[in-house]
Amino acid sequence: MTGMARQNEPARHSEGAQRPKNPAASCTGHQILRWAQNDGRARLALCLGLLLAVLSCHEEPSAVPSTVSDVVERGPFKLTVEARPQKVWIGDPITVDLRVHTPDGHLVRFPDVQEIEGVAIGDVKTGDPRPAADGGLDWRQSFTLEPFRSGELQIPALTIKYARKPADPDAQPRFEHELTAKSLQITVRSALTTQDSVQKPRDITGTLLPPRPPMSPWRMALIAGVVAGVLAGAYAAYRLIRRHRSRPPPPVLPEVWALAALTELAGLDWFERGRVREYYYRLTEIVRRYIERQFGLAAPEMTTQEFLSTLARNRSALPYDTERLRAFLEACDIVKYAAYHPLPKHAEEAMRAARAFINATAIAVRQTAPPRVAGGGRKPTGGQAA
Repeated sequence: MTGMARQNEPARHSEGAQRPKNPAASCTGHQILRWAQNDGRARLALCLGLLLAVLSCHEEPSAVPSTVSDVVERGPFKLTVEARPQKVWIGDPITVDLRVHTPDGHLVRFPDVQEIEGVAIGDVKTGDPRPAADGGLDWRQSFTLEPFRSGELQIPALTIKYARKPADPDAQPRFEHELTAKSLQITVRSALTTQDSVQKPRDITGTLLPPRPPMSPWRMALIAGVVAGVLAGAYAAYRLIRRHRSRPPPPVLPEVWALAALTELAGLDWFERGRVREYYYRLTEIVRRYIERQFGLAAPEMTTQEFLSTLARNRSALPYDTERLRAFLEACDIVKYAAYHPLPKHAEEAMRAARAFINATAIAVRQTAPPRVAGGGRKPTGGQAA
């Protein structure tokens, strides 16, 4: 052996002799500094090396584990108990996982987790064994806990039992061996503050609703379209109502207007009030206005003689007996201008004469049916226009 070692030594020396020399590897620290001062790239490499050394010395703070666990091994048997999270609020679920690894040909009995006190047990799930990657079987059971009180919660030590699978399928396995994990500690926090008391709870506050999600663009467009449609409909309805209200009422026929005015005039007792002359003035004014509206003659602007002379020159201008109209107008002028005091029966006769004139001429106009003119009158058939 010694001879062989000595034979190998020259080979190692000769191999080292053939390698190129590295000045940075064989020099002292003082020589490295002098070499770095003479080479710019060496200075940059030296600065980077010092920076990496400083960063490697910084220790990051250790993160708080989010789970607590315990592992128990006995030969090829292994029990792992894990609980998460390590810190919870009252009512939050705690998930506990039990994982067991056994050789082939063994059975496992998990503990009865319903016996744990002080917590609510839920969602106990026991899976079928599965072949492990490195041989054997993997068994698993998981369940959840919901704590009722704040403080430190101790999950008691959990024990699993295992036994060899009997050769006889009808025989019961004898679970004589077991693995027990240590208890796990979970911190349960409460939403109550130091100023709260269980005996004197605070009043219930209003419901805190989550913020409403932003409105989608298509919904905003739909709302804008509906609003625009409502405004357009309201504006159209406003224009329609305004146009309907601004439309002038249909013209009143001259005979309708005149007969209504005579009825209103006859409803007043002019004789008892001593206003007989005013009665005759209004009576003749109604007849003259009717002639102007119906036939287009300017009767209100003419005297009785001027009006009768116009009719004498153009008898077709008025479809009525001129002598009867003359008698009516002259009888009224005597009262208006000659201070004649008629009897009530004379006033009634004058009213009947006016009504007869209006009815007779209206019938004659409807029979001939000449075209209407603006203002409710008809196109004049002759004579002077208003």
